[in-house]
Amino acid sequence: MAAKAGEGEYWYYTIQPGGDDGPLLPHQHYLGVDAAAWFLNREDGWFSKWTASGTLEISLVGGLERYQAALGAFELQGSARTAPVFDRPVLPDRNYRGGPITLCVSLFALRRDTALAGLLKGAASASLGIVAGMVETASLAGPQLVLGAAGASLIGGVSQLLTSAPGGAEHLLGQGGLEVTLSPEQVRGPMTYVLFHRGTPLDPARLAVGASGALTCPLHDGRELADGAWLLVRLRRSARYAGARGWFDRERALRAAVENLVDDVRTGAVDAADALPRLRPGAGGAETLFDDLRALRQIIQLDGAIHEAEAKERVAGLVKRLADARAAVAGHAAAASPARVARGGLSGAPESFGGLESFGGLESAPIEPGGAEPPETTTDADLLHEQDSVAEARRAARPGPGF
Repeated sequence: MAAKAGEGEYWYYTIQPGGDDGPLLPHQHYLGVDAAAWFLNREDGWFSKWTASGTLEISLVGGLERYQAALGAFELQGSARTAPVFDRPVLPDRNYRGGPITLCVSLFALRRDTALAGLLKGAASASLGIVAGMVETASLAGPQLVLGAAGASLIGGVSQLLTSAPGGAEHLLGQGGLEVTLSPEQVRGPMTYVLFHRGTPLDPARLAVGASGALTCPLHDGRELADGAWLLVRLRRSARYAGARGWFDRERALRAAVENLVDDVRTGAVDAADALPRLRPGAGGAETLFDDLRALRQIIQLDGAIHEAEAKERVAGLVKRLADARAAVAGHAAAASPARVARGGLSGAPESFGGLESFGGLESAPIEPGGAEPPETTTDADLLHEQDSVAEARRAARPGPGF
């Protein structure tokens, strides 16, 4: 017989659909967290008098990063048992910096109160906005402390609100909620689910995750789990940043400008001798494409929302684009006037560079997480300095040994 919500033992289970892609890697992966769904098993009459609510706290980097969110208030109708919170993003893709992942969930039941429900829904929206802001504005040292304090204060207010609610609040997952700490070795694929459950013990080998209409839910023996109280949390892992950064357009514009310059030399619209200085550091206050690269590298280098591997990949791609452009323009100029190119100051002999036809497209091949360092993209010292500066800055900003 299925246990009622608020009764039974406390359990958590990890469910890993798909294959094993290796552990979650610091500085090479992003980690996101969703509240997939939650469920309460109570008799029909109970839901006409009570409202469900909850909170989710995520702790990363040994507790240096804490993200706290309220899950709102849901008034279930008729025979409904599953709260209408489907795949709600709680933590957007966060640059994973290392250490264990701690999740703490709380589920509450409180007497129906329209004003209280409105406050809880408002708090949920505000807390999710704070978490998103913490991720979006993070520096290399981590999220802004003032935002973290605001999130903690908001969730503290929610807890106080629940404690002082008329008729009190029933803690369905225990007084302090249910907490679990996962190691990065337990997050081994694009999706890892954590099932927080209070009720009848389950056989982990018979657990899976499936779809029930618009709902992602836990399955036990192939059937939707309808026991006690549970909350299903999804951990998302990715190697590439899925959001947008303010400098993405600037990066695309720089790639296009470099390619357009090479095209202009190819068609004769720009003389090669005039194009080469635009691919080198500016002199006398003149801004060049190299200067644009340096400025953009500094922005990418300091962007705490982007992990180190992707930051290095993006800068290496820009460096390669500029190095290929130098070689292509130099080769074109060498064919027309070798002596003139020799005075241009390019590193290496002019005859060592290919022609314009060797210049490639705009995109560079991505670096896979856990793979080798990017290959050397150029022998030009100025470009190599720009490429290497990213890794040096990221290492200096790490919180401590093991991160």
